[in-house]
Amino acid sequence: MSFNIEILEEKKNPLIDRLEVKFKIDHFGASTPNRLEVKKKIAAIKSSNENFTIISNIQTHFGGADAIGKANIYGNAKDLKFFEPFHIKVRNLTKETRAEIYKLKKKKEPYKHLFKYE
Repeated sequence: MSFNIEILEEKKNPLIDRLEVKFKIDHFGASTPNRLEVKKKIAAIKSSNENFTIISNIQTHFGGADAIGKANIYGNAKDLKFFEPFHIKVRNLTKETRAEIYKLKKKKEPYKHLFKYE
C-alpha cells in the first residue's frame, strides 16, 4: 500500500517528554492505512523509537483521499505508560496481541508483558 505522510505541525512538550505531531496522510486510490503502517512511517520520518510512538487518532472524510491524524512520540516508557490511556496503547498493537491482551485481562491474568515497552 502506498501513501504519503506530510507533517503539518510539531510541538515539543518538555513537561512530559514527548513530541506531539499533527500529520496528513495522502492515500489517493486506496483505503486509509492502518495505525501500524502509519506508526512505522512516522517513526521513520522522525527517527524515533517505533515502540514509543503512539498514534492517538486518524480522521478521514467519506470519499476523501486524505486523512488527518495525531501522534505522540515519547522519550521514555515511563511517561508513555503514565500519560497514554489503556485503550490507545492497545490500539497501537497488532491484532493478535490485542486479542491476547483482552483475553488475559478478562481472565484477570497479567498482560502488561505483552506491551513492547514494558
